Amino acid sequence: MTRRVAIAVGMGGVLAFAAATAVAGATWDDLTPQQREQVLQNYREFQQLPPSRQRFLEKRNEQFQALPPGEQQHLERQYRRYRELSPEERERFQRQYRRWKQDRR
Repeated sequence: MTRRVAIAVGMGGVLAFAAATAVAGATWDDLTPQQREQVLQNYREFQQLPPSRQRFLEKRNEQFQALPPGEQQHLERQYRRYRELSPEERERFQRQYRRWKQDRR
């Protein structure tokens, strides 16, 4: 597994959090009703997380926002590809990711 793929998977929560805080830099008035509902749903879910997880996602979001736009887009594409996997493929990928992560220690 490449480092970029692993980062993209690890960034999944960050990308979801980024979607909750801003949709491509749009203001609330720019959002469609469906986008507004999704942002509200993501925000509600974020509020239900333990404070430590909220801080973790906020920090990761800051790191993501600091990346050059091209790298942000690359990670977003990788995350979308991951989300399109079947549940079985995702589970297999997650097992491989956990093994890869352990091997790095």
